[in-house]
Amino acid sequence: MSFSSKCHDLSESSRFQNAILSLIVLNAVTIGMETFSWSKPTTTVLEALDAVILWIFIIELLIRLLGGGFGFFKDSWNNFDFVIILCSISPTTGPLSVLRVFRVFRALRLVSSMPEMQRMVEAMLRSLRGIAAISWLLVIVMYVFSVMGTMLFSDGGDAGEMYFGNLGLSLYSLFQIMTLESWSNGIARMIVDEQGWWAAAFFVTYIISTSFTFLNMFIAVFTNTMAAIDIEDEDDHGFSKILQDLKFEIADLKNLIESGAADHDDE
Repeated sequence: MSFSSKCHDLSESSRFQNAILSLIVLNAVTIGMETFSWSKPTTTVLEALDAVILWIFIIELLIRLLGGGFGFFKDSWNNFDFVIILCSISPTTGPLSVLRVFRVFRALRLVSSMPEMQRMVEAMLRSLRGIAAISWLLVIVMYVFSVMGTMLFSDGGDAGEMYFGNLGLSLYSLFQIMTLESWSNGIARMIVDEQGWWAAAFFVTYIISTSFTFLNMFIAVFTNTMAAIDIEDEDDHGFSKILQDLKFEIADLKNLIESGAADHDDE
């Protein structure tokens, strides 16, 4: 067995991957601990541990490079790991020292190390087109309600002037209301006290049109993408298994129909 084959087998072994996964978690913890104020010996230990883990990551990357050859760079997740490690070994002084802050992104290697997380990220990226279209529609709805809110409430009193005094204030207020954060006691009730109960219809209509409707639309897009990825995997889990079972059942029905038709022709 060649040296590159040994490197490939080592990088693909479950023990090796689990060990690297444990080091990624440990490194994320140590980087977070370095943000606190510790004594000089503790800080030195944390920095030394971070350096040791970084060298292990570099060795791991070299093993994967030797095992995969140029095919290593065909995988986007491998490229992601390569960039993260490259930024981590940047100088601690000089103009490139700012890149050292990116070492915290080593924690994101958890994504590249776990297929389940990779599937979630892939679904998120593939959903961007649908999410962008929904977001533009949401912006239009918010703009319409912001103009209406400014026209209706800006001259109604102190609360109206504070939250809906101009288009910018209206947009910000309606964004807060859309998140359902302190909208009732903080904004809506004050406007209702100034304008009357008819103003409540404005807020209720807006919340139904945005928070409830668009949130479900985002969830629907993401769920459909997850289902499509699950089917493409063609494994024995989730939607793939359901689709395969349906195919088998349809094939059985087709065979029964064909055999029944053949028997009828023989008669």
